[in-house]
Amino acid sequence: MTDVRRISNARRIVVAWRYDVPLAAGLTVLWALLWGSWSPLTLLCGVVVALLVTQALPLPPVPLSTRFSVLHALRFLVVWSGLVVVASFRVAWVALRPRGVQRSSIKVVQLHTTSEMTFTLATLAISLVPGSYVGDVDLRRRRLLLHVLDTERSEQVDAAVREALTIEAMVIRALGSEQDVSELSEPLPEVTR
Repeated sequence: MTDVRRISNARRIVVAWRYDVPLAAGLTVLWALLWGSWSPLTLLCGVVVALLVTQALPLPPVPLSTRFSVLHALRFLVVWSGLVVVASFRVAWVALRPRGVQRSSIKVVQLHTTSEMTFTLATLAISLVPGSYVGDVDLRRRRLLLHVLDTERSEQVDAAVREALTIEAMVIRALGSEQDVSELSEPLPEVTR
């Protein structure tokens, strides 16, 4: 076996351990959770199904950040949960009040992150807050189209944009790459159509 082939095989093994093994482990845990059983047979079947899925339907490797801050992750969970609770009451009030919704807004929000995974997680966290919905994303330009419920004044739209940027910043501080963290201090480019 030549040295080039040996290096290629070694690189393939490293990639498999870095991406495929965590994916197969996650799919196995998901399998056990879906079946509601942690028996050895269920776990074995989960491993077999996970290996079949990862080999039959290969995904491109998604670079994951090796950085994770427990303190910032806990802060994100607490603040984000508070935002969800407050927004739930706000949406309930809008639904129950006699005059209903007068006006909603759509705003383009420029994000900081360049990482696909961090962008996706931040977008999901923003979208899960009641009263706002991410209608479209543009990863190439790092933008999302945010629909905000019940915005009669421009200050309410600006507050929703600040909330989205705050959520993104908390996600980046919790598990973003060093590059994403450094980009938080840089000013965002002006949004043009």
